Amino acid sequence: MTVLTKRFIGLLAICVALVIVATSLVFILVNVQTAYEMEMRVAVEKGRGVGFDLNTSAVTFGKLFPGAGSSRKFEINNTGTRPVEVVVKTFGAMGRWVAIAPQPLIITPEQRSGHFNATVMVPIDANAGNYTGRMLVLVLRK
Repeated sequence: MTVLTKRFIGLLAICVALVIVATSLVFILVNVQTAYEMEMRVAVEKGRGVGFDLNTSAVTFGKLFPGAGSSRKFEINNTGTRPVEVVVKTFGAMGRWVAIAPQPLIITPEQRSGHFNATVMVPIDANAGNYTGRMLVLVLRK
């Protein structure tokens, strides 16, 4: 009887996992129009130097000192016939330092485009070094 119970619990756990995966796939296929993932970088220096990095393959905030901030503006186009909702998530060592506004961003077909800002604020107690993270931009159908 114990073996049957363990087997039943195991099968139930597998069924629950499959339902979660299937639900997630349906959500992605129905709601996600586009997804972009980009690397984020910032160099923290203990001096008062500020520098720029104009790399176009990553979100780079340049060289900052502890307590300083930097912003980047991103434009999203909506060429469809339905409104879209743009949701941005940040991850990694510097992910919690980055604020996104507005969040979420709604773009109607009549507007055709909208923008959001990503602002990094280096904590005052941050050590000197290079920090990285990831930015995930999801464009969802409304």
